[in-house]
Amino acid sequence: MEIREKRKYLDLLGKEGITESSFERRMEQIIKAKTFCCYLEEHGVHYDRCIKHRKVNGCDESSLYYQRFQEYLQDEYVICKNLLVRERKGERRKFLLVTDSRKQLDLKALKDTLGCSKLEFVQEEEMKSLIHTTPGNVSLFNMMYDKDKQVTLVFDQDLLQAKSLAFHPLYNEMSLFLQPKECLKFMKLIHRESDTEFVPMCEKMEKGYEKRLV
Repeated sequence: MEIREKRKYLDLLGKEGITESSFERRMEQIIKAKTFCCYLEEHGVHYDRCIKHRKVNGCDESSLYYQRFQEYLQDEYVICKNLLVRERKGERRKFLLVTDSRKQLDLKALKDTLGCSKLEFVQEEEMKSLIHTTPGNVSLFNMMYDKDKQVTLVFDQDLLQAKSLAFHPLYNEMSLFLQPKECLKFMKLIHRESDTEFVPMCEKMEKGYEKRLV
């Protein structure tokens, strides 16, 4: 791009409140996501749909935005919640929990299921070093960066019955919709199928619910 054309383009970005550096970072992320999608297809992991959307920072935002694509998406799908947690004490093992975004997980019950100590959320700096991402952009696919297998993948059994699962392809301005069997292919592709734990994940009981049953 010629200097004059580039300056004109940057002026237009500036009017939208977008800096040159933020624009370049965004383009890098888009290229990274597209490259990752090609990587999946080349290795036989197929997704049914890919949509581009504005940046979303959580499952609730995703749910609201996907409604705009309802006619295009059609089939029932589950937006997946991906939580990176660790033991507060003891071995301080790390887990990536993948479940239905509509579930309010009972971490106390899950702790007992996993046979570990009390769980807490991993902080941003540690998240970056473990799976190369930041809060709001965590996905099953980030497990590909866990080369040293410091994180145990824990997959909700209920997700295996879903028609379609939604994840960000390493970038939270895009979403992939794929069948559970394709997720299993991805786990195999990154050599994590044997150490992934498939467990039932219970929802937290509403406060006072037990008393009302008496």
